[in-house]
Amino acid sequence: MSQSVKTNINESFNAIKGAHILSGDAEKIQEYYDQWAAAYNSDVSNEEYIGPKYIADLLETLKGDNDSKAIDASNKNIEILDAGCGTGLVGIVLKQKGYHHVDGSDLSEGMVEKARATGAYNVLESGIDLTKINEAYEDNQYDATVCCGVFTLGHVPPTALSELIRITKPGGWVVVSTRKSYYDSTDFQEVCDRYQQEGKVKLVNHVKDGPYIAEEGAHYWAFAVC
Repeated sequence: MSQSVKTNINESFNAIKGAHILSGDAEKIQEYYDQWAAAYNSDVSNEEYIGPKYIADLLETLKGDNDSKAIDASNKNIEILDAGCGTGLVGIVLKQKGYHHVDGSDLSEGMVEKARATGAYNVLESGIDLTKINEAYEDNQYDATVCCGVFTLGHVPPTALSELIRITKPGGWVVVSTRKSYYDSTDFQEVCDRYQQEGKVKLVNHVKDGPYIAEEGAHYWAFAVC
């Protein structure tokens, strides 16, 4: 491996690690990602980030059973929100799969500008903080909400799940990734269990330590909204 390639990989690794120490501060996260937007795709590619493809593949399999009112997520006409869309990596995969109605949101306008250039989204919103109720989205608006790479160190708390649930229709899907180190260091499991006990969601599919990025795997969660 050449020295220049090693340098690029090290820089990419450091950029990703830098995002993990933002302490969930929305202003710091927004500023960091605005500055990172130009190099983001290259950096995560250097680190073999395959979470977007994996989560889109998982979404496509979700249909529920004969006794449920679950939305068939393989239907290419469902309305999907890519929450925390970043530069649009999930949207690109969804477009390749033939989904026609994909919106995206992110805290960072710089990232949204990159996502807009992909042509994968119908509507994009920036300035969306998933730790709050966002007036840009109505209750029960989407058939499915996908969130990849957001439940990770330094970003949002596990309770941000509640906003994803709010904007998703009953019978719809909330599909998220949790980087393994994030899951291990937060109360995500307790929050997940509580929301199920409260009758907000039902966990239908859970992939433990699935492929995510070179450094480590992630858990993937598919919740049916009640």
